[in-house]
Amino acid sequence: MSGATPSSSTAERPGFWERRRRRRRRIKTSVALRLYSEVFHLDYLHYGLWDGEPLTLEGMRAAQERYAERLARAIPAGVASILDVGCGTGSLSALLKARGYRLEGLSPDPHQQRLYAERVGEPFHLARFQDFVPARTCDLVMMSEVAQYVWLPKLFPAVRRAAPQGYLLLADYFRLRAAGGALPAGSGHPLDDFLDQAERHRCELLEREDVTDAAAPTLELAGKLVDLYVEPAASILADAVASRHPWLFALGRSLLRRRFARLIAGREFLDATTFKKTRRYLLLLFRIRA
Repeated sequence: MSGATPSSSTAERPGFWERRRRRRRRIKTSVALRLYSEVFHLDYLHYGLWDGEPLTLEGMRAAQERYAERLARAIPAGVASILDVGCGTGSLSALLKARGYRLEGLSPDPHQQRLYAERVGEPFHLARFQDFVPARTCDLVMMSEVAQYVWLPKLFPAVRRAAPQGYLLLADYFRLRAAGGALPAGSGHPLDDFLDQAERHRCELLEREDVTDAAAPTLELAGKLVDLYVEPAASILADAVASRHPWLFALGRSLLRRRFARLIAGREFLDATTFKKTRRYLLLLFRIRA
């Protein structure tokens, strides 16, 4: 056939490294999830909503349960099916399934897939949300501290594919622009850009609750945990590698230095006062219009 290129043509096939790069981009493993679930024994990955609890892991568990209950109360009447995007340990899906909702999980992390199978069951989609093309739609897309990890131009089109004429329920923190338009460093979509994209994609904001003050103590506890566990553990590990495998330590020293420098630099983002000045932690409910 004139002008046709066989599907088996090597010109159309990505090379080994390109295939590997694409696969690594699609499937990711969250170190944070394993730290939370296996070391700190927390059922949820998200912030907590604090109401006077002590800054301890027990206090964190109570604050995270309050957060999960608040999300559950925000689900509109008439919703039957929910897609839990970035479903973490599966605990939130399990809570909602026990209350009669039909749940599906989605994440690019195989470890989350295993946890979801244990706590919730099927179905589960091992994929990035921005790439996800659902076989069936749902009534509500739920994103608990996940929206910030999805490229903003791709987020709302993915929501519309998953729940056309349904709802988007999310809880996340957003960066605020300073005078002159500058954005603080670090994670979180710019709030004004996020709301503008929602409007452009015909997502009507039904509910907006600012829970910044209730969420901020999570950062204070995180700072304590870094001081108590993460920094000492990193130092002990470095000493152990240096004494037992000096050649390996020499090989990886520059990498370790860079990672430890990033850890120290990241401490400023664990400051609750700075967080409250530069960000807003919001619970948002949108109706997706035709």
